[in-house]
Amino acid sequence: MSERRTVDIKVLWTNLYRSVRTFLLTFVKPVESSISYRLVETFIKRKEFVDELDDDRYHLLLKVNLKNYSLNANEFSYSLIPLSLTYIPKIISKKGDYALSIFLFEGFSKPKLIASAITVNKDRNLENDVKYLRPILISLAPDISDTHIKKCSSRVSKLLLDDVLIYFSKYAPRYFETFNSLELMKPLVVMTLRSGLETFDEVKAVVSDGNEYREVRIPIKAPSWSFNDLPPKVVEDVKTIVVNPIVKGYDFAPKGAFITGPPGVGKSVMAEALASSLNLKIVELRPGLYRSMWYGATEKMLNAIFHQIIKRRSEVALIIDDAEFVSSRKYTIHEAHISEISTMLYHLQRPDRPFTILSANNPELIDPALLRPGRIDVSIVLGFPDKVMRRNIVERNSNKYKIKVDDGLIDHIVGITKWFSAAEVDAFIRLAASRGNSKISAEDVDWARKKISVNHSERRSMQEFLRWWVSKAQGMVITYIPTENEVE
Repeated sequence: MSERRTVDIKVLWTNLYRSVRTFLLTFVKPVESSISYRLVETFIKRKEFVDELDDDRYHLLLKVNLKNYSLNANEFSYSLIPLSLTYIPKIISKKGDYALSIFLFEGFSKPKLIASAITVNKDRNLENDVKYLRPILISLAPDISDTHIKKCSSRVSKLLLDDVLIYFSKYAPRYFETFNSLELMKPLVVMTLRSGLETFDEVKAVVSDGNEYREVRIPIKAPSWSFNDLPPKVVEDVKTIVVNPIVKGYDFAPKGAFITGPPGVGKSVMAEALASSLNLKIVELRPGLYRSMWYGATEKMLNAIFHQIIKRRSEVALIIDDAEFVSSRKYTIHEAHISEISTMLYHLQRPDRPFTILSANNPELIDPALLRPGRIDVSIVLGFPDKVMRRNIVERNSNKYKIKVDDGLIDHIVGITKWFSAAEVDAFIRLAASRGNSKISAEDVDWARKKISVNHSERRSMQEFLRWWVSKAQGMVITYIPTENEVE
C-alpha cells in the first residue's frame, strides 16, 4: 500500500473456548468507552442473525444514527475486544468449518480499514481444517446510501480482506496461508453507523423565484459494475479511446460517451463500468427530477442542477439514462421542450462540464447536435452477446448465485440462449436454478427455455439496424455487434 500506517496485531483467546483464536489487527489505539459496549450490546441483541454462519443469506442488520455523538474510531475499535473474548468464540466453537471476521472501516465506496478481528476454531498451530470466512461489516460514516450498500458489500468485503492479508503477510506470516486459503462468503451482517449531523452524499439544487421554492436532491452513488462484466472485445477499445486519455490527463481526451443498443445488452453496466474505471462516482439525471408545469421553471431547475454538478466534476460522472427524452428538435413541437433541449446542449458543451454518459435504446431519436464531437465525443454500440460472452455470463452468474452447473451443461445453455440479451441469460440461469433448488440439471434447462420467448428474426433485424445506424453516425464509434455466426 502507498500509505504508511502503524499496525498492531494481537492474538486473543479465552479459557472457556480453548481452541478458538482471534487475530486482532488495529490501525488505531483501542479506547474503552460506553459507546464501544453499546456496539457489543447491539450484536448480542441480534444474535439470531449472527449465529447461523452456514445460512448463505445477506442481512442488513442495523442503520444506527448516533445523535449528538461524534464518531470515534478508537472507541469503536475497542468493541472488537470484548466481542472476540466472549460472544464470537461461543459461535465459532460450534462451527468447525467457518471463521468469522469483523471489519471496522470508514466510508464505503472507498473503504478505509480501522480494525479487524478474524476468529477461527483451531489449535495453536492452526492445523485444523477451516474452509469458509464469513464477514461482518461495520462502517463508520458510510458515504453512500443504505439502499446501495447491499449491492457493493461483497466487493467491499474482498477489498478489506485483501488489506488485512497484506499486513499479515508482512507482520504475521505464520498465519497468512491459513487466512489466504479461506473462501470468502457473502457478508453475514452489515451495520452502518452515522452521526446525527451526517447527511447522504448528494447534489442539492434550489430554485427560489418569488413565491415559488423548489428543491431537488440527487444521490451520488458508487458504481457497482466493472469492465469484467462486459465483452473483452469492446472493453479494449473503450480503454484505448476513452479511459486511458482521461486518466493520463490529455487535453484531447473525450468529455462524454453515448451508449446505445437493445434493452438488456448492458448499457447501464457499461455506463457504471466507465465511471468506475475513471475512479468517479455517479449522478443520474432524470427528467422527473427537474421538469415543471410552469413556464421557464424547467430550465431554471436544470441550470441549477448542472451548476451544482459542475462544482463536483472532479468527483462524479453524469449519467443521463433513457436519453430519448432529449429527442431531436425536428420531432419536437412544444416550445418548452425545445428550450429544455437547448439548455442541455449548452451545458454539455461547457469546457468545465463533468464526464457525461448518455444511454438510449433508440439512437435515431437523439438530437444529432447532442452527439457531435465536442459535446458527446464517442458512441458505444452494444449488440446481443456472442457465444463467448454468453458463456462468461453463465459461468460468472453461476458463481455469483452459488449455482451448481456441470461444464457439459454450460455448453448446452450457451447454445440454446442464442439471441438472448445479457439480462435474459441472467434471468434464464436464475429461472432454471429456481426449479432445481440451486442445482441446474438438463431437465431444468429444458423447462426454463420454454418459459422465455425470443424472436430470432426480430433480434437479427435489431442487430442489422444497429449496423445501419453506425454507418450513418458521426464522430468516433466503438462497436460490439457480433455477426450471426458469432451469435449462433
